[in-house]
Amino acid sequence: MELPEMKPLKEDVEGRLNAIRNLEGRPNDVIIAAFPRSGTHWVWEITSMLLKQQDDYTQKTKETAFLEFVDDFCELEKMPSPRILNTHLPYRWLPRSHVENKRKVIHVIRNPKDMFVSFYYFQKNFGIELEWNTFFENSVIGQNVSYGGWLGYERSFNRDDENIHVTYYEDLKLKPVEEIRLLAKFLEVKCTDTLLESIAHKCGFDNLKKAHYTVKKTESKMSHYRKGKFRYWKNHFTVAQNEEFDRLFQRKMADLKLKSKFLYE
Repeated sequence: MELPEMKPLKEDVEGRLNAIRNLEGRPNDVIIAAFPRSGTHWVWEITSMLLKQQDDYTQKTKETAFLEFVDDFCELEKMPSPRILNTHLPYRWLPRSHVENKRKVIHVIRNPKDMFVSFYYFQKNFGIELEWNTFFENSVIGQNVSYGGWLGYERSFNRDDENIHVTYYEDLKLKPVEEIRLLAKFLEVKCTDTLLESIAHKCGFDNLKKAHYTVKKTESKMSHYRKGKFRYWKNHFTVAQNEEFDRLFQRKMADLKLKSKFLYE
């Protein structure tokens, strides 16, 4: 099948979104969907090891199958199955065939306060002059929010579909073997306890960060791994900002089936 010629997302948003929406895909494709800075690279590596049933790092980076930014969808066709695709797009923009055929989706959720702090520093790494207070007003509670904002993004994934597996960043951090076992069950792969423990070890934050510089085949050596901690938001949110976000969260998200309380403390 001939695939459409595409421009980068920033040059043709509508064209790229429609190309993603119309991507036919394969029956055993897995899509990792997460808001930016929620642990996509981490879960990508874990999923890759599980599907290979080996604890070796993949030399590729998740950007090679990042639907918003991959240069040419023809490159996706060269990938062996099962493919692990990934996106930051809301649920409504996932490939139609993937959704309609109930193919596997791994949805990663991170407590939004730590996610916002990580997103703030990620933008600064690209040389964007930005003060925290300005970022908070524009990108946390304001209108200048990526992907429609975290609140809207998570509302789009508020579903009970059996083909969607939800992984919480903090749970994966605190009890990695248990969470990786649940992911393996969802992916329908059998792993020994020894392999699960090895994957948890190799995908620990410091080991993954090191692998980015020593294993990955990438032109850019800018690491996507910053601190990998939670509760770091307290170093940035003022008391007033924290209260304002909590009010917004309760107003917009109280009816969702998110965990009753994120690990903020």
